[in-house]
Amino acid sequence: MIAISCDWGGDLSVGASGDISTISIEMDVKQRIIRRLLTNSGDYIWHSHYGAGLGSYVGSPRSYGIIEDIILKQIQLERLVAVTPAPSVQIDKPSSGLLSNTSVLVQYQIVSTATESLVALDIRTS
Repeated sequence: MIAISCDWGGDLSVGASGDISTISIEMDVKQRIIRRLLTNSGDYIWHSHYGAGLGSYVGSPRSYGIIEDIILKQIQLERLVAVTPAPSVQIDKPSSGLLSNTSVLVQYQIVSTATESLVALDIRTS
């Protein structure tokens, strides 16, 4: 399956031949997950519960368990993310320091494939 390329915060891309750029299903799912995780809940007017709003955690002390739960709940709503094996979230917690990088690694499998994919995000927390 081929999908249209549209990165988070961007627009449609132009392909090598001047038409709309396409991407593989793996890249499409990755773009969908990033879009879902970075969209604030309630900002998508047609789906009021869409979005994890990870940007709202920047600069705020939060429980890593809450962040992990929000990410997992949102990823499980993506129709192309397999239920089995279950997606997993690994948060690399900084040992100390204000405005330290917090790294989030999301692992999931795409429905009807044996492809395991990763999404890596960095969020700043205090």
